[in-house]
Amino acid sequence: MIHFESIKSAVTPRMAAERYGLPVGQNGMLRCPFHDDHTPSMKLYDDHYHCFGCGAHGDVIDFAARLFDLPVAEAAKLLAADFGIAEEKESLLGKLHRYTAQQNNERLCKSVLRDYLQVLQNWRHTCAPTSPDDVPDERFAEACRMTDAVEYLLETLDEGTDAERAEAVELLLKDDRLEQMQARVRQFMAESDDES
Repeated sequence: MIHFESIKSAVTPRMAAERYGLPVGQNGMLRCPFHDDHTPSMKLYDDHYHCFGCGAHGDVIDFAARLFDLPVAEAAKLLAADFGIAEEKESLLGKLHRYTAQQNNERLCKSVLRDYLQVLQNWRHTCAPTSPDDVPDERFAEACRMTDAVEYLLETLDEGTDAERAEAVELLLKDDRLEQMQARVRQFMAESDDES
């Protein structure tokens, strides 16, 4: 397993740019490879890069990912290979912790997805327009928009491969998506309590 921090501490954005044939000035400036740059507008710092022209910004792994149009994990592998950074062997205890964390995250995701799916199904039934002239309730629209995706994620978590389940968990934990679903469930429960 290659740890991102090992790469970021061993390789600077300047080292990566020079390795991949980009001419870098002594001041760490270069023409941005991410837009049609006529004068150097990208600055390479020790721990990140920033383009003052297009706003591109990130660490050395982000730089390689964007430069070669790769997923971040693949860019990390490329940098590790090109700069001779060996994979760190994960200890048995580390594997156990990672496996346990993954199992806990999967259980949490399934629980939230099931609750959210019930809310969506309720909204699809109770908030549906009664005539073609009705303006659709936003809860009905959310139910129509989200039901298939939630069902797909639940199916993936129930029947997918280890990699597919890990990818689904990562997607749900990214950008607070799971927390947003939990908030919608709590909102529904509060509204239901108020009505009764």
